[in-house]
Amino acid sequence: MPFAFAFFSTLAPKSKIAPHCAPANLRLRVHLPLLVPEPERCGIRVAGETRQWEVGKALIFDDAFEHETWNDGDADRVVLLFDLWHPDLSPEERVAIQAMFADVDDRRRKRAAGL
Repeated sequence: MPFAFAFFSTLAPKSKIAPHCAPANLRLRVHLPLLVPEPERCGIRVAGETRQWEVGKALIFDDAFEHETWNDGDADRVVLLFDLWHPDLSPEERVAIQAMFADVDDRRRKRAAGL
């Protein structure tokens, strides 16, 4: 899947991730909270809706909408973050999107090789 990620996201105490959004709505982003020492002091805002993480309960959202996170607590907040195909995309659309990105990668490789 283009623009897909899977990683552990640690948000240090007294820190924020500024508002941002994905370049396209090809995916849904999943946050699976692993460490949320002070849930009432950590949060995420997606398109005007604010939520708190609960350990073991996934938050799933379309990250093409503007979103931001914060940790006003005194300990790290850790989530497993990973992406899924957007469910509104048909299997045929997924194949076409993959082919489009594969073509772009192939052209970039050829240019880099001087072909």
